[in-house]
Amino acid sequence: MLDKFVNYLLGKDSQNELELSVSSRAWREDVAWCWDVVPLPSVTGEVHSVLLMDGTRAGEQVCLIIRSPQYVVAWSFAIREASWGWDALLRTIPAPTVIVCDGQKGMLLVIARVWPSVRIQRCLFHVWMNLRSKLSLNPHTEAGIDLLTHYRQIWGMRTYDLSLQWEEVFYRMYELHKDFLAERTYSSRLLTTSGKPRWWYTHRNTRSAYRQIDKLIQAKQLFAHLEPELLEQTGTSIPRTTNHMEGGTNSTLKGQLYIHRGMPNEHQQRLTEWYLYGKTEGQKPPRNFL
Repeated sequence: MLDKFVNYLLGKDSQNELELSVSSRAWREDVAWCWDVVPLPSVTGEVHSVLLMDGTRAGEQVCLIIRSPQYVVAWSFAIREASWGWDALLRTIPAPTVIVCDGQKGMLLVIARVWPSVRIQRCLFHVWMNLRSKLSLNPHTEAGIDLLTHYRQIWGMRTYDLSLQWEEVFYRMYELHKDFLAERTYSSRLLTTSGKPRWWYTHRNTRSAYRQIDKLIQAKQLFAHLEPELLEQTGTSIPRTTNHMEGGTNSTLKGQLYIHRGMPNEHQQRLTEWYLYGKTEGQKPPRNFL
């Protein structure tokens, strides 16, 4: 019965579409106990060279997920994607060499606190999305056009030497637009406590975009996936995006939750757990931890 229940959760049919030999009500009564079977990841203590981190909505909660490029390693649930939730999860597994993530603030704070020696590779696609939100796809300033055009070339950086050249071009561009990015607008009505006019950077979104790239370069989080020493240390390739997480885990999970939309929050959590359990290394028998 448990196998049929899990197949239902992870299948494409809603409850009304199931071919049942009994009434829907009788079937729900038969599988009621299955909701109490909680699949959990196995805590093996295995040290992974590379791990990916991301959070995805599951009902009223956020599921925090850690996986290797090959399979899911650990997960937990939190009310929101905050640092305290990540803190508890990170402490259950050994520190990897490299983390690939989208740069969510709470996540970065916890990594620095719990795994201070771990290197971070920021997801280049998420960086692109952040730039788009600040510059739009059709910026109207030369500085914005230059940065967006230059970032598009990042996908062609296949060697560490090329990445250094990319950084060099970025800083030449940054210097070229330095005066433009430093322009200020002064208020004619708002004053500071000292009586001086309040001001703000005129092109603050464009300035913010340049500063974002500068900070990532200084932190060595843009091209960690190309660093020869880091590649030698990990002994494997390092993803430059969280696509393994987004496409290989999150999007399919969201599809399953959509098929079973309307489930109570606790049932959506159980579906999520069974889905992730199926993505862990190897196949394990169900375990009831209640």
